[in-house]
Amino acid sequence: MCPKAFILLLVALFFVSAHANADDAAILAAAKVEGEVIWYSGHNLSFLNTTGNAFEKKYPFIKVRVVRGSDEKMLNRISAEKKAGKILFDVVNGQLLPFIQDLGVLAPFRTAGTNLIEARFKDPQGYWAGVNMTYYVLSYNTTLVSKDEVPQDWQNLTNAKWKGKIGMDPEEYHWLGGMMEYLGEEKAKRLLVGIAQQQIRWHKGHNLLAQLTAAGELPLSLGYAHIMEQLKSKGAPVDWVRTTKPIIGGLSKVGLSSAPPHPNAARLMIDFLTSKEGQIEYLKAGYNPVLPGVRSKNSPLDPALLDLLAVSPAVILNLNQYARKFDQIFGPRG
Repeated sequence: MCPKAFILLLVALFFVSAHANADDAAILAAAKVEGEVIWYSGHNLSFLNTTGNAFEKKYPFIKVRVVRGSDEKMLNRISAEKKAGKILFDVVNGQLLPFIQDLGVLAPFRTAGTNLIEARFKDPQGYWAGVNMTYYVLSYNTTLVSKDEVPQDWQNLTNAKWKGKIGMDPEEYHWLGGMMEYLGEEKAKRLLVGIAQQQIRWHKGHNLLAQLTAAGELPLSLGYAHIMEQLKSKGAPVDWVRTTKPIIGGLSKVGLSSAPPHPNAARLMIDFLTSKEGQIEYLKAGYNPVLPGVRSKNSPLDPALLDLLAVSPAVILNLNQYARKFDQIFGPRG
């Protein structure tokens, strides 16, 4: 490159940087006037408090107001806001964002963090991005199930020796939908019918399933990998299988309101949750962040080491259909 061209390039970069800095300064000034951001979320209160505090430490002029509820409650709340003609949230996160997107209340966004997230973990049009993922895995009690006995794939669960020894939540609709996406509906149905014949022991809630597995009440269970890792770190005799094909992932997503009451503070919150800073908060709370480079590469939860399939928007938008298929395959669940 000739000296003149190099100088012109430096001048261009200077003006681009100056413009970006001016935009950032304007956003910060406007957010300071707004003074708060409203975050709708289904995460646990401990995480919401610590993450809100971390955001407020970075932006002490913005107060985080959290409205917490299940995905279903958030969807109903936002639907009511849409009908009333007044959107009250700035930022929302949960697994059901495709439904919220369909309401027409989300705006596309792009951040430095979302540029780094794998394409399979974000909306191609930018209406939502994954922030953390829950892995549905085969968990087991290491005292009751020896290393040689551990089922290495889902098909192994149809072995007669596991009859009456498998625990499951009675509403694993996301998992079923993901299995059908990965294996194809017919192949998945044959497998799941075989598992259904094993006298499944139904228990509502993955925390309860994990506790029963750790206590030796259940030799095997369909659980969450991050919960099993937390129990392992406390000395519980549990582990989980890394080799199942697939491992279904429930993706929690973040979205930006199309009419945010606090647009500049909302943008800062979206930037934060998808940045390394925000993703570290997920990691510290025991969640599985999706931003590359946040989790250690030697971690058993590193997505690069797993045959991972995120539950697609198509499954979420047709969840009632998969619930009916679950009922047909597994029957009554007391």
